[in-house]
Amino acid sequence: MNRPQTFSAPAAPKPEPSFPLRIQVEVTTRCNMRCAMCVKTAPDSFIPETDLDLEAFTRLGPALARCEALVLNGIGEPLLNPDLAAMAAFARKTMPESGWIGFQTNGLLVTEALAHSLVEAGVDTFCVSVDTLEMGGQGAPGGSGELHGRTGAARLERAFRLLREAGERYGRTLRLGVECVFMRDTAEQLPLVIRWAGELGLDFAVVSHVMPYDQAMQDQSLFNPNTPEATALFDKWQATALSEGLDLHDQHGVAWKFVKSDREKRLHALVKGLLGEAEATGVWVHLPRLLEWDSRNREETGRTPVRLFRQAEDIARLAGLELRLPPLQALDERHCHFVEDGTAFVTSRGDVSPCQFLWHQYACHLDGGKKVVRPWLFGNIREHDLVDIWQGAAYADFRRQVLEYDYPYCSNCPFVPCDDIKGAPFDFDCDCLGATIPCGHCLWCMGGLQCLL
Repeated sequence: MNRPQTFSAPAAPKPEPSFPLRIQVEVTTRCNMRCAMCVKTAPDSFIPETDLDLEAFTRLGPALARCEALVLNGIGEPLLNPDLAAMAAFARKTMPESGWIGFQTNGLLVTEALAHSLVEAGVDTFCVSVDTLEMGGQGAPGGSGELHGRTGAARLERAFRLLREAGERYGRTLRLGVECVFMRDTAEQLPLVIRWAGELGLDFAVVSHVMPYDQAMQDQSLFNPNTPEATALFDKWQATALSEGLDLHDQHGVAWKFVKSDREKRLHALVKGLLGEAEATGVWVHLPRLLEWDSRNREETGRTPVRLFRQAEDIARLAGLELRLPPLQALDERHCHFVEDGTAFVTSRGDVSPCQFLWHQYACHLDGGKKVVRPWLFGNIREHDLVDIWQGAAYADFRRQVLEYDYPYCSNCPFVPCDDIKGAPFDFDCDCLGATIPCGHCLWCMGGLQCLL
């Protein structure tokens, strides 16, 4: 089957801003935890432990003057940077009054003094990572590492209390919330975490699927990479097969048989029909993965992820908690919210990157194989103003290509994993459709991963 050559882009894209509207600054890559799902534990990761200094941060002044949202974290625990409050204070004085400042944290380092200094400085959004409320017991997925919340929910409750008290003292309205990673071993914890957050009177919860950095983590993922269009097409042809006493799950190896029985000939014809319709309608289809997820859905009692999401939604609704859930399968129309919302990313070294997918070097396990991701950088704030970097030709061309969405839907491609996916042995040059940006296999763009921004 030839690769589909068309993909429908999102309608009515936002006008391209001439400066970043949102900025995420990685104030440190150091951390006081070792989490199983963290990129720092990934094979082939190259993330040196560094802090961004205050002098470098203040060089963001011209960009912050027009910034709607500032997030002060990246790959690391932001509370470890001793200049965090000073950075927030500088940003608060520089940003528009309507802009918000926040970060995501494991919450373990919050003290009364630190809470007061951060709130006084102008931080108004605090997001604490909580994946489970269990204490002790079994190890984290993959056999090692910590899970947020396992060290004791009482410490996190204390952190929220201290932040609230600081907000009251300084007359600041704070937004407090949690971020949860949804994966197989801890999926049943999601409604419990949302109920706990509601009982604490928190404002929001962000849920994300896991980014698989090795095979064990990919097995933990409950995110179906098949699009609804591809799934509907498979279901249609599977229904035809079942009505004739056949099953598309029996198609493996049939195409290569020189002599086929009548049943095998018909089964082969059905598969060719499915793939032919996919090509004619421009739907990206990876048949083995569709078969895999069809089997998983058959085996899943009560469609567990769907059930857990509905429970979480019901609990959040009753508690008045804003709940942001990811889709359970890939979107038909991909959206890069980083680029669509005008977001720029600054690493702890001052390098400027377009997104969370491409700001560090690491390996992950996507689409049935190992993927080496290398950073895409467009300049450094120590050498150039962020607005000038944003307006530079290379960065502008990157954003233009992203918003055209004219790149392959790799996870639904029948030829995956190809060299574009593997990222080795050669650096990425262009994909099979000619795009020079490595976005065809991005889980954020597919809808599977979410963050505070």
